Amino acid sequence: MENIYILGDVHGCYKSLLALIEKLPKKKDSNICFVVDLIDKGNDSSKVIEFVKANNYPCVLGNHEKYMIETMPLILENVKNLNHTWITKNNGDKTLKSYNDLDMLKEHLQWLDTLPLYLEHKDFKTTDNRYLVITHSHILESWKYKDYPIDSNEYKAFEKECLFSRYKSFDNKEIFNVYGHTPMAEPIIENYKANIDLGCFFKSNNESGKLCALEFPSMKTFIQDNIEE
Repeated sequence: MENIYILGDVHGCYKSLLALIEKLPKKKDSNICFVVDLIDKGNDSSKVIEFVKANNYPCVLGNHEKYMIETMPLILENVKNLNHTWITKNNGDKTLKSYNDLDMLKEHLQWLDTLPLYLEHKDFKTTDNRYLVITHSHILESWKYKDYPIDSNEYKAFEKECLFSRYKSFDNKEIFNVYGHTPMAEPIIENYKANIDLGCFFKSNNESGKLCALEFPSMKTFIQDNIEE
């Protein structure tokens, strides 16, 4: 079976994304999917979304996309004094500036709203027979609630973990969980999980973030430095 290549948080870093994909065995024709946070922080969120969407790469929903989905209808309706976390703390303004075409923005918003909370790949397994589950952040005890009604408190707890969990760890015995959300200096690969967010958006005079792709199930990593201007 062809390997799957799981890419970490891109955050609008379009040039870095293209450069990383060039390193993969089949380049953009590799079997690619994303832990998402495609948008914000970097300057080219609209290009990133268009590239991912045009190539039909699978993605899960990220917290930044969730913020955009919640906030954009209010922006489009010209709601005054908008003070949403997406704008004030998460660089949603950079995402908005990346769009020159309102129709494209609306089209992207509709596409983002279709993204699932998780992707299961039961045919992709580790050597100890765990199957691959991709989420934006590390899924904890609430994995058992994934099939509950979406309006239940249990499912809401599951959604929150998929989007926002940090710094905790839980072994859901049957799965190997690949995720991002919390930037690390290097990929963290353990026997039941892998965090592949390397803070791609970050850039200073002395250091820069990186974008990571994890080849599954080999656990080989491909890493690209931030090359944004």
